[in-house]
Amino acid sequence: MSEQLDNIIQQMAEVTTLLKEHKHDPATIDFETVKGQFSEQIEALVAAQVKEKMDAQPQRRVPGAVVWAEDKAVSGTNRYRKIVKDIGADGAHRDFVGNRVKAVDAFLAYTLLAKGHALMPDRVKPPSEDLREALKALTAGGTGTGDELVPTEMAAELWQDFFLASRVVGNMVRIAMPTDPFDQPLGLGDVTWRKGVENTATTASDPATAKSTLTSTEQIAEVNWSYTLDEDAVLAVMPAVRERLGISGAEQMDAFALSADSTDEDTGNINLHDANPAATAWYLSAGQDGIRHAWLVDKSAQTVNAGGDALGDPDVLAALVLMGKYAANPDACRMVCDVSTYLKGMLNLDGVQTLDKFGPNAVIMTGQLASYRGIPVIVSASHPLAEADGCVSTTANLNTLGSLSIFNRLMWTIGFRRELLIEVDRDIQKRMNILVVSFRIAVAAHGARASITHAAGIRNILVA
Repeated sequence: MSEQLDNIIQQMAEVTTLLKEHKHDPATIDFETVKGQFSEQIEALVAAQVKEKMDAQPQRRVPGAVVWAEDKAVSGTNRYRKIVKDIGADGAHRDFVGNRVKAVDAFLAYTLLAKGHALMPDRVKPPSEDLREALKALTAGGTGTGDELVPTEMAAELWQDFFLASRVVGNMVRIAMPTDPFDQPLGLGDVTWRKGVENTATTASDPATAKSTLTSTEQIAEVNWSYTLDEDAVLAVMPAVRERLGISGAEQMDAFALSADSTDEDTGNINLHDANPAATAWYLSAGQDGIRHAWLVDKSAQTVNAGGDALGDPDVLAALVLMGKYAANPDACRMVCDVSTYLKGMLNLDGVQTLDKFGPNAVIMTGQLASYRGIPVIVSASHPLAEADGCVSTTANLNTLGSLSIFNRLMWTIGFRRELLIEVDRDIQKRMNILVVSFRIAVAAHGARASITHAAGIRNILVA
């Protein structure tokens, strides 16, 4: 683990210790300042995790296209190539012709520049031969000079970046949807076992089957670029753009899994409690609704009302009781909450172990910051503060209460009808090049939603 990650985790542990030490006299600390610091630390942790994993991703090269400096002259004019020390198959130390850019960054830069030049050949220069050569050497294709230089593997690599930062979706079952909508078979019901009798055929079981329908909803983000695209400048900032897209894409996937709601009425839905959602609102699901909707609306009996008081062990235990057998295996369950609920509520519970107790490994791998009786606790920026009923008001200053979602991750499925799509176009009004990133996502719960017991939640938690 890098020194940067070590430092961030240490800072988070110090904040945790500070709050626990002031458990009985909370008025002696500035909670808003502490909350702000902790939120920044979580953002820094996610960014550091993503960057570390992005940097660790291998460069791609054409199989068999290793070029040794002593075998072939190295062009001194290609600014994206370099000489690196390596060991040959025979064990001899030799100079190797390497690349200064990641394959996915070269792919994004090439896509933007090639499309920009096609739209405005008089204003945007085409990708240089240096970039073409570097991209060819990094990818498994690229024998020509056209769009075949943009391999699908590079989009897949950027798509994988999204999951590096995901906290909720990364803990759920994921499938690729062959159709849209897609009826997902959920397996068989209970099988009947009988005592065997010699020379006698047993009675066949006729277990009930069930299915759940995944219907995707498109999520879109846009990045604008100046008409004047300088290749070196684009390549210089591309790692930062890719990192930002990865982090924001992960947050968006998590937000959809938690808060998708197909209700589009004047009275609003769980994300806009007292107004009609805009037609372009990200949470307007074209299919099933998310985890929060399951315990707030679909089966409100799965909701525990904290009564406007601080979160207590009886609240969490009551929610787990509502889940019954689905809460029996801690490894299969996840708790997700907002920052305030974690700092003001979870850290004060008797059954919670924090980072200083179980070490940093869970944080690095899954985003887990604590565990409650063995159940991982995940703090997510995508889990909102809300009103007493658990729904989010259009008036921001009314959203002052915390909430907590608990779900059995094996009972929820995230589907992707289309993974990452990257397109470039031009906006003549704003005189900008437009990079549009989109994907199609669906969320589905096992079983009839009106009888769900594999998710529960706590609302109306005092966090002020």
